[in-house]
Amino acid sequence: MTETPQSETPEPQISESPTTTVVEKPTRLRKPTLLIVAGALVVVAALGWGAFATWQRSIDEDARTSALDSGRQFATDLATYNFQNLDQNLSVVRDNSVGEFAGQYAQVAANLQNMIVQYQATSSAQIISAGLASSDRDNAEVLVFLDQTITNTNSPDPRIDRNRMQLSLVREDGEWKLSNVQLL
Repeated sequence: MTETPQSETPEPQISESPTTTVVEKPTRLRKPTLLIVAGALVVVAALGWGAFATWQRSIDEDARTSALDSGRQFATDLATYNFQNLDQNLSVVRDNSVGEFAGQYAQVAANLQNMIVQYQATSSAQIISAGLASSDRDNAEVLVFLDQTITNTNSPDPRIDRNRMQLSLVREDGEWKLSNVQLL
């Protein structure tokens, strides 16, 4: 018997390391995790709001404090003068005044300037008390009680005038300015 050659047919090759694709299911956040995340967001929001509110109160308090300080200074500037450096005394008030009041003050100062120099008048102010009647970030009403000590050649003995005034202030370019004065 003769052997017949067998045909060589290639056998299919099987890969030894088959690649399998693993599909992971998305993990769902569990209820406790969601509650922790939500709680953390609430805490962060509350802290943010608290910080913002504190910052706003700080700005308001700074505005009140600076308005009162400015009102006290303006009242002192209004009631203090010396015939020897009168231009300087008057310019301080003019530089810190705005609006209609600035014009009125300039007119009154011009009318009194010659008389102050002629009688060699001096005046100094002592704040007795001051407080805010009202205020916000851009407007304030300051009440000032001050004693004004005046001397001149007609009255060499000092005379004390007890002045009560209400000063209206406005904030311009971050600085308080005098917009009106009423004697009470």
